[in-house]
Amino acid sequence: MGIEWYRDLVIIIAGVLIILISFVVLLLVISIYKKTNRIYDRSQNILKSLENTSGAIEGFTQYATRELVRPIIEIAALFQGLKTGFDSFFRRRK
Repeated sequence: MGIEWYRDLVIIIAGVLIILISFVVLLLVISIYKKTNRIYDRSQNILKSLENTSGAIEGFTQYATRELVRPIIEIAALFQGLKTGFDSFFRRRK
């Protein structure tokens, strides 16, 4: 057994170790890929939920504006107009 045999043995052991390390790295990459996909899917679900919620809030806001705020503004404008009319009608002239 010469030095060539030991050299070949070291090359074979290094090759097997490199294959094993490559396999472990491949498994880690696949695991990370799956986890990031799960996170991406969850974030997409959250974004869809936020879009639905914002649509509902927008609809409620339009309804509230149409049914609650606009009549109050119209009534306030009516009273403001009546007040201005009475003020100008009953104002003393100098």
